[in-house]
Formats: sequence, structure tokens, C-alpha cells
Amino acid sequence: MISNILRGLSLLLAVGLIIGAFIGSEGIADEATQTAMLPPCTVEDGLPFIQEEEVTCYWGMSEETLFLDEEIDLAEVSVEFTWEKSGVWIGIAEASEASKCTERDGYYECDKYAVDLIAGGETSNGQFTWKASSGEYRFVAGGDDAESLQQFEVDWNYQATLPQSTAWSMVVVGLFIGLLSLLGWKRMIDLFVDLI
Repeated sequence: MISNILRGLSLLLAVGLIIGAFIGSEGIADEATQTAMLPPCTVEDGLPFIQEEEVTCYWGMSEETLFLDEEIDLAEVSVEFTWEKSGVWIGIAEASEASKCTERDGYYECDKYAVDLIAGGETSNGQFTWKASSGEYRFVAGGDDAESLQQFEVDWNYQATLPQSTAWSMVVVGLFIGLLSLLGWKRMIDLFVDLI
């Protein structure tokens, strides 16, 4: 009875691996729109007739953290970011970079150039593509200096596919487990010995 249950579960696993390999090689995709925030510059008044105002501007970092599990490293994941507002940009930073920033209401305020970006940034010019890997990340926004909070829409879409080597490995393992569950260990060993 138990052996029949184990054989049934093995067969389901084999079918799952083979189906997963074909779906993974075709890829999955999704898209959405996010609102990015660029913090306002602060202005400190100088002494009358002696010193001009001192203006300090910042980058904005998302409050939410993007968690990517280690399983993502098995696939090739490409994320494309685009936005229409001119004079602004988006970048990606490791989540730990938030320790260099000050938490505000709904975002982090970061001194310019204090955060290390791993993708995007000032030269992105309205779009960039990020080859994602496992880890924890946050989005960073920067751009033209202004004395008011700027918000703008960022469109993103991703495409995830399994490399051919991974997909074929899953098919081979699935076929092996499937044959093992259908024939049993003894028959598989006998078949292997006969082939040799």
C-alpha cells in the first residue's frame, strides 16, 4: 500500500518536472506601474547681505523592499523599466543601502551619491534593463532639483525563462523518476543491466 502511494507521488513529481521545464523554457512575464518619489530640496537661509541660501537636494529610496529568493538564480530574469517624465531617473540598490538614508513618511531620503546603485541611475535616460538575481533590493529615484516633492509613474515588466540546460536537466530527471515509479527499482536495475 505504502509503495503504491510512493510510486504515485513519484509519478506526480515526474510529470510536474516535465511540465515545469516546458513552461519555464517558454517563460513567464508580468508588468505593472509604480509611483516613484523624489524628495524636495531643503533651503537654509544665509545671513542677510553676506551669504546666499544653502540648497541641499536628495535622492529618494522606496520604503518597500523587493525580496528575490535564491530560486530566481535558476532562471534568466530580465526586468525593463521605462518612464516618460523628463529630468528624472530610476535605479536599483541593495536594500542594505537604506542604512545610509533617513526614513521619511513613505520613503527614504538619501544624500546624493551616498547610495551605490547596481543598475539604472543618472545615465538611464528614460529606461534601463536589469538582469535580476537573488537578494533584497530597493528602488532609488533622482533627477532635477526642486523644492517640492516630485512623483512620477514608472512602468516595469519582467520576463523570466529557464536556461535550456536547466530545462533539459529537469526533463531528464522527470523521465528518470517517471520510469522509476512505473517500473520500480528492481525492473529499472534489470533494464540497466540488460542495456550494459
